[in-house]
Amino acid sequence: MQRILNYLLASLFLPLIFISCTDMPLNFNKSDVYVYPIKGGTPEWQAFTTHDEMLKACQVPETILNTMSTAGLVETVLTYPLYEEWLAYNYPQQGFEAIKTQFNGIRELFNRKDAGEKLIEKYKTMDPAAIGKDWTSEQRGFDSMSFQNIEILMAQDAILANLSETQYNDLIKQGLIKIQAKQQNQSIYGINGLESSAWVISKALKQAKFETFLQKFQTDEDLQRFLDTGSFLSDTDLNQILSQAQQYLNEK
Repeated sequence: MQRILNYLLASLFLPLIFISCTDMPLNFNKSDVYVYPIKGGTPEWQAFTTHDEMLKACQVPETILNTMSTAGLVETVLTYPLYEEWLAYNYPQQGFEAIKTQFNGIRELFNRKDAGEKLIEKYKTMDPAAIGKDWTSEQRGFDSMSFQNIEILMAQDAILANLSETQYNDLIKQGLIKIQAKQQNQSIYGINGLESSAWVISKALKQAKFETFLQKFQTDEDLQRFLDTGSFLSDTDLNQILSQAQQYLNEK
């Protein structure tokens, strides 16, 4: 139910977000971010009558896509106008698989060996506790969604498979920092926000082949389901994930 509410909220206010994205300079974060030519909230966007028209308008031209820096591609994927359609599905992995098939930017990012490195660099700059006192409920909702969007992307096996041990350490450490801050602001981030951070941590522990976590994974069907879907996280497994993440870092 909460995920459906998030989708309805995002659908209502997404045009406002995409207008602001168009003001992003091309050297944002020292990268070549693609600026989508048709913006949400404009007459051109509102004139679309089918989903296919929206999909076609949001594809990055191949000549640009193939020459973009990975940092620019990360920003381009995260500002993809239809990214948050993953919310319309039963669970995050199912939704992500759907948008991956629709958007050439995600498929290209998966081909970049340094995609995980650039995502971690961006993740480090994000602070769940940096909430403005004067923020509206919509602004708080967009901030919460920005964490879910990047964490769902980082939890993909195609991204995690190319990380080094140092990068696994960095990602797990950052995941713990994020989830602790979210727990202190749970009225904003909610259970979905905790799940996305825990998903990144647990998928990284599995990919890093942390033995104690793998043993737990092999015998815990609920944990297996969570890693497969990105949803249905129990309090018990959340505590186990946090404990094992800290144990992993202590041993490194």
